Amino acid sequence: MLNSFWIICFIGAGFLIEVLFRKFFLAKYFVKMPTLEMTDPGSWEKFTGSIAQVLPDIIGLIFFFGGAYFAFTLVFWVDSAWVQLVFMAVLIAVSCVRLIQILSKVIFSPDNEELRVVPMHNRTALISHRLLVWTSGYIIGGLMFVVVARRLGAELETVRLLMLLIASLLIALTGAGVLRYRKQVQEHIVADGALDEQSPSWGRMQFAKIWHILAILYLAILWLLLLNDLADPAIKASGAFVPSFFVVPIWMVADQLIQWVVKYAMSTLRIHQEEYEDLGEPSEEELLQREKGKILYLRFKGVARVVLIGAFVVWVANLWNIRIPFFSKLASFMLDSIIILTVALVFWQFINSWIERKIQESIPEGEEDEETDDEWGGAAKRGRSYTLLPMLRKFIGSVLMVMVTMTLLSSLGVNIGPLLAGAGVIGLAIGFGAQKLVADVFSGFFYLLDDAFRVGEYLSAGSVSGTVETITLRNVMLRHHRGMLQIIPHSELGAITNYMRGGIVVKFNLDFPYDAPIDKIRKVIKKVGQQMLENEEYGKDFIRPVKSQGVREISNSVMTIRVKFTAQPGTHFVIRREAYRLISEALNAQDIQYAHRKVIVDVGDVGEGEADKDDAEARKQVIGAAAMRTIEEEEQAAAAAAAGKGGSKDDPMG
Repeated sequence: MLNSFWIICFIGAGFLIEVLFRKFFLAKYFVKMPTLEMTDPGSWEKFTGSIAQVLPDIIGLIFFFGGAYFAFTLVFWVDSAWVQLVFMAVLIAVSCVRLIQILSKVIFSPDNEELRVVPMHNRTALISHRLLVWTSGYIIGGLMFVVVARRLGAELETVRLLMLLIASLLIALTGAGVLRYRKQVQEHIVADGALDEQSPSWGRMQFAKIWHILAILYLAILWLLLLNDLADPAIKASGAFVPSFFVVPIWMVADQLIQWVVKYAMSTLRIHQEEYEDLGEPSEEELLQREKGKILYLRFKGVARVVLIGAFVVWVANLWNIRIPFFSKLASFMLDSIIILTVALVFWQFINSWIERKIQESIPEGEEDEETDDEWGGAAKRGRSYTLLPMLRKFIGSVLMVMVTMTLLSSLGVNIGPLLAGAGVIGLAIGFGAQKLVADVFSGFFYLLDDAFRVGEYLSAGSVSGTVETITLRNVMLRHHRGMLQIIPHSELGAITNYMRGGIVVKFNLDFPYDAPIDKIRKVIKKVGQQMLENEEYGKDFIRPVKSQGVREISNSVMTIRVKFTAQPGTHFVIRREAYRLISEALNAQDIQYAHRKVIVDVGDVGEGEADKDDAEARKQVIGAAAMRTIEEEEQAAAAAAAGKGGSKDDPMG
């Protein structure tokens, strides 16, 4: 009696420490999770939300176990082996039951329908939660009782009878529960079929009516198998009863996983999607295609469920050492495949979601509403993440696909060693036979490693130029500022001029007469430059303001003054256009005019006779023609000089 009192005290100490921790720590520092407002949360969001809801219970369970065990170690005068054994059995049993209760909350979420991972009604979820907790508590309590009895010296036959008695009582209670809740389960089976189908199929309706008969038959077979094992002393306990008894909850979890795999595969292949992009009213052809995709999705879902049921039947048979030729190995392969595909898809979805989130973060906000000058093709400059992450995603996807394929072949019994060796030989042969391809891939790798260019930047490489639109493993696609798409292998790029790194220096000339006031013109240009810095639209794009560089050249007829500014790449077109306009308006306000191109011809004295008049007129025509030729030659020379410096019409700086 005293020993039982000490055990109760130790367990009570654990509960007391948990209550104190919840009251003085969790209530003070733990922020309660707000009510989730999710229109259509996915399975991952529901799972993480459920974990967040039960996090205080998990921490409390840790403090309960640690507090009870610590209290037990402090009482050093209780050294009875019986007390130690019973205390550890009770502590483990209580902790395991509470842990199962927490996991059941995560799966069924009886208090919050929004976080329920398994789709079912509130009452069904509550009943399932209670049944799982009470059944698990009964089984764990029975196992602990049997272990304690065996440790205290009970005979093996006695232990086997106790196990049979506990299991028989459990099976009887389960059978009574099946008969008690057969109507509710029948309604749930029918309602679950109505979620995906227009109306439940005949097979589902028939199964809903006879499910309780099949369940009672399964429980009877399970009891006979257990009786056979316990009656034969040569058969050692294999622990097949517990997973066989919980085969339905295990199947529900596996079914959710396999349905998620089918749904994700269908969505990735764009055969069927739960939601389509709102691009207006779909046409009849699109509606027909969606209906076909839904029918195909339902068929694959049904086939996957039937295959899963067959795999579970063979798996349960294997637990009881009942071997079915060929099907046993096939079922093992199917279960391994489900686990491998689920882990691979979870990993891929995590990586894909992270990459997609980083790509979206690299896109500037409000980019679509911004009016940009399209002289470089109108493409927006992207960050390095937008350039590298899509290629990283393709690489990870390819590696993951190869690894999953090799793992599945290995689980099927195929020796993948020769395949790996053959792949190495084939890769070596491809490396020698496709040197150009290898050169393209490695050149692109080092270009990206050096961060030579990114998506959205304007490049000039040899005779081609344009905005980087797409980067693949082998090629870079440049969109010319006239609209053409240029596809260039990385190995042919050579030396690259990247116009988007640093500022663009723009210089342009203004021609004035000889007698124009130079200082006044310089002050006008400087004042215009200061006004442009204060402009809300493009003032922030200046690196150095508009200013005059003084007189650059004095030719036969004009005086040339050069103007210069430095701006962000791509914005200098707008700034240069505005600089022309504002400087011209400011000069006109100061009554300063640009020079007109002219040729000065000095003509000598002309006589007054008719012959002299005719001769003078002829000389004027000849001189006028010579002046025109001079102007044309100067214009041609200027055009040739501009072309030699890259200032042709195709020049992006033009």
